[in-house]
Amino acid sequence: MGLFDLPAPLLAAADQVLASVLPVSVRLVLWGILCGWLTMLIYRRLSNQDSISELKSRQKEQQEAISRFDGDFSELMPLIRQTFSLGFRQLGLSIGPALLATIPILFIVAWVATAFIYVSPEPGAEINVEADPTTGQLTWSDGAQATTLETGWKITWPTDDETISLVFDSETQLDLSSEELHGVIHKRKWWNWLLANPAGYIPDDSQVDDVTIELPTMQFLSFGPGWMRGSLFVFFSAFLMASVAFKFLLKID
Repeated sequence: MGLFDLPAPLLAAADQVLASVLPVSVRLVLWGILCGWLTMLIYRRLSNQDSISELKSRQKEQQEAISRFDGDFSELMPLIRQTFSLGFRQLGLSIGPALLATIPILFIVAWVATAFIYVSPEPGAEINVEADPTTGQLTWSDGAQATTLETGWKITWPTDDETISLVFDSETQLDLSSEELHGVIHKRKWWNWLLANPAGYIPDDSQVDDVTIELPTMQFLSFGPGWMRGSLFVFFSAFLMASVAFKFLLKID
């Protein structure tokens, strides 16, 4: 389990309770709204709202002075410089708290990015699997129904109580089941201490670097390009709209 995965069991338990009364699309929007609210709440707490508000008022006065100005351009330049200076000072006061406010949200985003991506294939469905690099010594465990292709295999997905394994030289490289789903399984990387692969890892001494499994993904929209139809687009859309809404509702500068 990676650092950003630590609250995943608690989030999954809460989502399981919501799942008893709400469909997955509504739950996804609610998680996005929660992230938007938390981001604005943390930002307001960490930022110096009084100083930012004062700078915004002064900048507005400068902008009004520029709009009313009717002199030489050389006399206008100091006003423009002062306006830019006030803007950069606002940015300096805001950017630190804004970055810090996103850190707690990363824990929820990391969980959403694994919990709402893939759909478990129906038992008996044919799924394409590719290994990189491909080697003829890779085989599937007894009981697995696999057809060899040029770049991999077409396997028959197991039932919920079955597990099939990819084997190299009598050593299991990975197990496939309906419990833990992920489209790419690879050797452990340095960044997995932050975000773990829910389906596990290929042994470090394996001849295979990674395996790609063409799992079906959740689709929430019936229009637009593929990246727009998935869960992350719905989640981040709700997140951004909620952030803007709470910024105005909470009167945050």
